[in-house]
Amino acid sequence: MDALVEDIANKYLSELVSESTPGFKMLDRQASAKIIKSKTREVLKQIFGEQAQDLMKSDYEIPGKLENNKFDVVVPNGRPYYAADGISFEVDVPDRLQDALPWRISDVKSSETNLPIAIVVLPPKVEQHNYQQI
Repeated sequence: MDALVEDIANKYLSELVSESTPGFKMLDRQASAKIIKSKTREVLKQIFGEQAQDLMKSDYEIPGKLENNKFDVVVPNGRPYYAADGISFEVDVPDRLQDALPWRISDVKSSETNLPIAIVVLPPKVEQHNYQQI
């Protein structure tokens, strides 16, 4: 199962990053989480069929060395096999949120060193006032 999840992450991660959701002007963090959930569900369904519904957990906590850390998507089966979280720079992201994501990853990686963690980043739009800074 580990190799399969790693293969899935490697195959579809670039697709997640480049895809945008039509109908939104500015996509926020919740929109990036929705993209992650949708694409993960789609890939799992292609591979596992209807069983995919039971494989993916949304807003799931993974224990780290210091605390439990919530991720938008986790594929657990007794232990986590894959985790993903999203962030959007299409809207202003408070510094505390920008700092929290790397901290959560580091905390989880300190106890789950081989866990693949994907981060889906929605890049800033060129017309944003802080585009060059980001």
